[in-house]
Amino acid sequence: MKAIIWPVYLDSKKTKGEGRRISKDSAVTSPKLREISKAAEKLGMKPKIENSKAYPKSWWELSGRVVVDRNMPKREILLKISNLIKSSRS
Repeated sequence: MKAIIWPVYLDSKKTKGEGRRISKDSAVTSPKLREISKAAEKLGMKPKIENSKAYPKSWWELSGRVVVDRNMPKREILLKISNLIKSSRS
């Protein structure tokens, strides 16, 4: 099974209404596709970056997305990826 991860899901600058899926404390500032992909790779999820995609709520903005193999609940995936991005930044 696949899961789609939009950068907005992990972005601490976005509101829940704009698409953030995890708490502000768990989220990271402006996550990049490459960071999400690297974190997903560390978790063994075979990430595939799709640059030319736009998050439906902000269709005018080509943010891109990462498609991963889903091996746990989506919220857990988002939290683990966010934590890996935080640790790689510090």
